[in-house]
Amino acid sequence: MKKWLISFLMTALVLAGCAESPSPTSTNDTNNATKTEDVSKEQPQKEEGSKAANSTDNGSNEKTQEKTNKDESQTTQDKATTNDQETTKTNVTNSPTTSNKVSNYPTFETSVTRVLDGDTFHALVNNKDEKIRLILVDTPETVKRNVQIQRYGPEASAYTKSVLKPGTKVTLELDVQERDPYGRILAYVYVNGKMLNETLLEKGLARVAVFPPNTRYVDEFREIQNKAKQQKLGVWSIDGYVGEKGFNDSPQNSTNSSQSNSSQNSTSSSTNNNSSVSSNTGSTNSTNQPFQNNPADDVETNTSCQNKIKGNANSKIYHVPGGAYYDKTVDNIVWFCTEQDAQNQGYRRSQR
Repeated sequence: MKKWLISFLMTALVLAGCAESPSPTSTNDTNNATKTEDVSKEQPQKEEGSKAANSTDNGSNEKTQEKTNKDESQTTQDKATTNDQETTKTNVTNSPTTSNKVSNYPTFETSVTRVLDGDTFHALVNNKDEKIRLILVDTPETVKRNVQIQRYGPEASAYTKSVLKPGTKVTLELDVQERDPYGRILAYVYVNGKMLNETLLEKGLARVAVFPPNTRYVDEFREIQNKAKQQKLGVWSIDGYVGEKGFNDSPQNSTNSSQSNSSQNSTSSSTNNNSSVSSNTGSTNSTNQPFQNNPADDVETNTSCQNKIKGNANSKIYHVPGGAYYDKTVDNIVWFCTEQDAQNQGYRRSQR
């Protein structure tokens, strides 16, 4: 009985030990399960790391792309600024160039709106009314403030108005300097293929006026001027009228040359009469006619008042020593002893 009980207990113990010890397969499965679980845990971590890396790379790429876009934008702005500066510098050349070639230099077309005088007019440039001044030529004044109408000024103005009627299409050619200090566009003006600047010189209605740096055609213009001068055309028909800096301050009081000649002849007759009076009195006063030079030879009649008050018989303007036009007044000179003498004879003092 005791042996059986001991055997039973031993068997029971053996069976209990087998139940508790894990099998190799079971252990491997457990290990595999553990490894799978660890891999599963590591996989999200790797994915998260990869996403973080991709996010960093994308951020760098975005920053690089943004910088590139800024650089391109800055380059575009710089180019635009440069173009704007060039446009401002030569804004009148934005108009399309003319198809009718009249010059070897750039030109553009415009439309005349109105004429001011012989060498100045208005035209539409880029849809804006601009004042245009002819380069290298100067016509006698007709509308300048505080300046008397000068001889052959009306003729020059009338000719330019006949050529540049409102609406006329003209071609403008610029030189080195686009505008003068007054904001006027400086140009050589072509009408039907002919340059107006040259035509005015050919007809003796203008003189060559040089203002550097715009001197492109100065040699050609001087040749044209010399021909008009030799033929005594227009302003060159009056000796001493054209000076280096402008025209003598003598307005056109008559409507044509014959009336002017008649006035000069009358002045000459008066001079001869006054000369005889002078030889007897030796002086002049406010009650006598002032002495005048002989227009035929421009030889002044000497009086006791010479080199004092100098008057111009045509303009009825007198000049005092030191005045801007005192030395320039060489035609139809009238001498006065005092300003009061000149004023009594209907003369007024020059404003310069």
